[in-house]
Amino acid sequence: MTACIPYEKVNILTKVERAEMYFQARNGGSITPRYRKILDAHVASGRISLHTHTQLTSVEWDTTSLQWKSLQATPAVNLPSVDYITFATGIQTDTETIPFLKNIRHNFPIDYVGGLPCLTDDMMWNDSLPLFVTGRLAGLRLGPGAPNLVGARIGAERIAWNVDDILKRIWKDQGHKQQDDQDRSYDEKLADYAAGRQNRFDSLVGDCDS
Repeated sequence: MTACIPYEKVNILTKVERAEMYFQARNGGSITPRYRKILDAHVASGRISLHTHTQLTSVEWDTTSLQWKSLQATPAVNLPSVDYITFATGIQTDTETIPFLKNIRHNFPIDYVGGLPCLTDDMMWNDSLPLFVTGRLAGLRLGPGAPNLVGARIGAERIAWNVDDILKRIWKDQGHKQQDDQDRSYDEKLADYAAGRQNRFDSLVGDCDS
């Protein structure tokens, strides 16, 4: 059973304390208790065979049966022919080892704890770079559930609100005034709908009137 920590207490935790809580709660796993229970039920019924810490070393594709055969694994496991092989290994947690972030790390340096980036409260890389981060790399902000579906949903919601705020600030900084709804064309409203700006139901008005 996971203990609940008041938001106020979490908010004042240091970055190191957050990282320690994250890695302790994750404990190397990525399956929530709910889905672990479902998985265990399938294993108990014989529908699923679970082999942890096992690595495929070689496979052969049979063009006749359209199956993968001769599966060799380490440690040795007697595996049957299979229809699909799915890789869901994710990414490394250490931000400093991810190649596509090299230029960002160099041009916009920030702090890291345990390989996790110290994002702003708005889920941004830093205040000068509107690069939003979610998933595993947002663990210090989203908690142990960050790599899972629950964390993805929470991260997406927070980022969506913050993107809207940034767009409004940019619009204001550029000296533009928001047009009244009566002056905005249907195409403009549709563009706002696609971008998630303003009232997303406005674009439906023109469609209903036509």
